Amino acid sequence: MFGVGVGAMALILVLSVFNGINGLVEGLYSSFDAEIRIEAVNSKTFFDTPDIRSKILSVDEVASIGRSLEETVFLKYKESQQFAVIKGVDSTFITQSGLDSLMWAGEASLHAQNGNPKLIVGYLVAEKLGLFIHNALRPIHVYAAKSGISNSVSMENAFYIEPISPSGIFAVNQDIDAKYTLAPIEFVELLLQTSSEVTAYELSLHDPNSAEEVKEQLEVLLGEEYQIKTRYQQNELLYKTNNTEKWATFLILSFILLIATFNVIGSLTILILDKKRDIFVLQGMGATLKTIKRIFFVEGLLISLTGGVIGLMVGIILVILQAQFGFIPVEGLLIDYYPVELQFLDVLYIFGIILGIGSFAAMLPSRIVLSRFKIR
Repeated sequence: MFGVGVGAMALILVLSVFNGINGLVEGLYSSFDAEIRIEAVNSKTFFDTPDIRSKILSVDEVASIGRSLEETVFLKYKESQQFAVIKGVDSTFITQSGLDSLMWAGEASLHAQNGNPKLIVGYLVAEKLGLFIHNALRPIHVYAAKSGISNSVSMENAFYIEPISPSGIFAVNQDIDAKYTLAPIEFVELLLQTSSEVTAYELSLHDPNSAEEVKEQLEVLLGEEYQIKTRYQQNELLYKTNNTEKWATFLILSFILLIATFNVIGSLTILILDKKRDIFVLQGMGATLKTIKRIFFVEGLLISLTGGVIGLMVGIILVILQAQFGFIPVEGLLIDYYPVELQFLDVLYIFGIILGIGSFAAMLPSRIVLSRFKIR
């Protein structure tokens, strides 16, 4: 019973931690990735036209449209150099994404008070540049390659170059922090010597749960020239990997729980042998083999269920306490303690596993051992 209880407690604790970490990761990505992203299928950019916008806004669930213009650039700050992707965004991006809550240093501001453009830098990009906001007195020079220029041309003629001052450093996750910088879309248009072109439309919805439905409507309205992705599809590999890890761990711990039930099998076998005389007394009173098997089956099942339910309840209480008080700290993340999230379906799955394994553990000795007794 003790082994089953410990196994059940471990299952609910580990799954809840996985849920918490998955929720944390998804929340971090949701702060940067739009609920729906629209890109051109056959080109890097497309023209921002009133016709496309009107079609998109005709979908009731669409709350707003943000423009995004991205390009791989070369950054130079003092003597340090680094490649990065500069993402030009509208002024509404900061409030819609919630990026201001993920700032590591400085401010989540795309413009200075005098209206000059500002650059928000990913943490790992800033680290490579040796950038510290509190003493960033020099601007960052952004180099964007001109298309169709020969390699023999001098660096000044091969690149568009624009200076911009940093305003802050954000920390979302390793992939984003090492890749992106954010700037006003007008600055990126100036840098690339272009206008009215966007890499993508980024949509926010009134109801995030309607993303799939909105995607289907937009696919009909915009046709095959545009690729439409929900937030899940933008990071499909990440979500699938997280789920795979969770359920692989669930299967491993379930196997450990199965091994723990061999204690129940052994205990029930010894109990049956110890009660051999009482079994024959029951037979003399008219009990059939089926009735006696049922008695020991129910007793074995109760042993497993009692231990499993107690362990499950203890695990649930520990998860709730961790969520409320965070008494188990963690280092190296954006949070101070291990994130946990209790899901009702996980509780049902674990109870189902306990019931299934408990039934097996109770049935095996009651069938094998009792079948050796001469009982009809």
